[in-house]
Amino acid sequence: MAAKTEPKKKLNLFQSFILLLLIVLSVAVCIRLKTGGPMIGLFASWIIVYLFCKAFRIEFDPVISGAYDAIRVVVPTLCLLMAIGVMIGTWLQSGTIATIIVGGLQMINPTWLLPLTLIFCAVLSLVTGTSYGSVGSAGVAMMAIGNAMGIHPGMVAGAVICGAMFGDKLSPLSDTTNLAPAAAGARLGDHIRSMLWTTIPTFLVTLVLFTVLGIWQTSGEYSMGDLSTYVTALNSEFKLGLVTLIPAVFIIVLLLCKVNAVVSLGLSGMAAGAVSWFYQGITLQQIIRVAYNGYTTAIEEPILTTILNRGGMSSMMQYVAIISFAVGMGGMLDKLGVLDNILDAIVGHIKSDGSLIFFTLLTGYVTSLISCSQPMAHVLTGRLMAPIFRQRNIAPEILSRSLEDSGTLAGPMIPWHGYCVYMSGTLGVAWASFFPFLFMLYLTPFVSIFYGFTGISIKRISKNQVG
Repeated sequence: MAAKTEPKKKLNLFQSFILLLLIVLSVAVCIRLKTGGPMIGLFASWIIVYLFCKAFRIEFDPVISGAYDAIRVVVPTLCLLMAIGVMIGTWLQSGTIATIIVGGLQMINPTWLLPLTLIFCAVLSLVTGTSYGSVGSAGVAMMAIGNAMGIHPGMVAGAVICGAMFGDKLSPLSDTTNLAPAAAGARLGDHIRSMLWTTIPTFLVTLVLFTVLGIWQTSGEYSMGDLSTYVTALNSEFKLGLVTLIPAVFIIVLLLCKVNAVVSLGLSGMAAGAVSWFYQGITLQQIIRVAYNGYTTAIEEPILTTILNRGGMSSMMQYVAIISFAVGMGGMLDKLGVLDNILDAIVGHIKSDGSLIFFTLLTGYVTSLISCSQPMAHVLTGRLMAPIFRQRNIAPEILSRSLEDSGTLAGPMIPWHGYCVYMSGTLGVAWASFFPFLFMLYLTPFVSIFYGFTGISIKRISKNQVG
C-alpha cells in the first residue's frame, strides 16, 4: 500500500472560508432551483476545489486522494443503502409490510402511535446497537402505519429517528458508542454512564412532546379515513398471514445475533423473495425485477399507492451519489487544511468549562457539516479538544459525551450528511418535513452546555491522573 501523501501547501483561514462559502452556495442554488437536488451542487464542489488548487498552486493529486480515502470509509453505508432498497421492495412484494400495516391499523390507537414509535425504535436500536437496522425495519413499518392513519409523516419520521439515535448513542454494541471514548481516551462504561445525564432527560422530554403531538394530531378536524377500505384493498392484493412476517422476524433475530447489517438485510430480502415465490405465487423474474426497480401496486387508493410504490436498489442510487460526493468533499477539505483552520479559530475562544463544552459541541457540528462523517467528526474533534480537557482536569468521559452529543446526533440534522440521506431515503420523507420534530437531537446540546456552565455532572480528575 502506498504511503499517504499530503499537499506541500494548504489554504489559510480566509481562503478556507471563501472555499466553504462557494461550496455552500453551489449546493444551495441547486436545492433552491429544485433541479437535481444537492447531488449536482456537491459534484460541483469537487470542481470548485480543483480550481482553488490551481489558483493557489496546490498539488491536486494528494487532495483528490483524500476524497477517495474518505469514500472508502463510507462504502459499508453505501452498500447498506442499496441493501435497504432491495429489502423494502421485496418486503412490499411478499406482503410483509401489508401484514404489518393491517395489524397496526387494527391494534394501535392513532393517538399513541408517535410515542409508541419512539419507544419501539429506541428499544430495538438499544438491543441491536444499530440505528440503521432500526430505521430500516421498525421505522419503515411505523411509517406505513402512520401514513395509513393520516398522521403527519414528518412527525412519525421524527419519532423513528429520535428513537433510533437513542440506541445508537447509548448501546454498548453501537460503533459510535465505542468510537467516541476511544477518541477521547475514556472507558466505555464511564462514557455510557456520563451520557445518561444528557440523553435520558432529553428522551423523556421528547416522549412527552410526541405524546402531546399525538393527542393534538388526532383531535379537532382529524380524519383517520376508512381503515376498512385500506384493509380490504391490502387483502385483495396480498395473501396476508403469519408467513409473511418471516422476513421481519428474520432481520430482528439476525441483528440481535450481531450478523453484519448488509448481510442481515440481504438475507431478509431473500426470505421475502422466498415468501413471494412460495406463498404469493410470484415468479422469480418478477422478484428480481422488484428487488431492483421497486414494487408497483395495482391499488388505486392514493394513501396506499404512496406507501406501496417504492423500494428497489435503483431507488437508492441518488442517495449513494449524495453521500459519495459529500464525504469525498469532506476528505478534500481535510487535506487542504480547511478543517484545521476552522478548529484552530474556535479553540482560541475557550475561557471556561462552559465555553469548552460549547466550543467542543460547535466543533463537532462544524466537522460534521464539512466531513459528512461521524467517525471523522469524533476523531478530529477528539484530537483537537483532548489536550484542553486534560489541561482543565476534566474527565475524558465528559469529552466523549460531548462528541456523541454533537458528532453522533448531528447527522440526521444535516441534509447532505450520510445519516440524514439514509434516513430520508429509507423512510421516504424529506429532511424539511422531519427536521422540526427531531426534538431529542437538538435539545441534547442545550442540556450539555447547561451542565458545562453550572458544573452539574462535570467530573474532575486529579493532576496525577492526567496523562
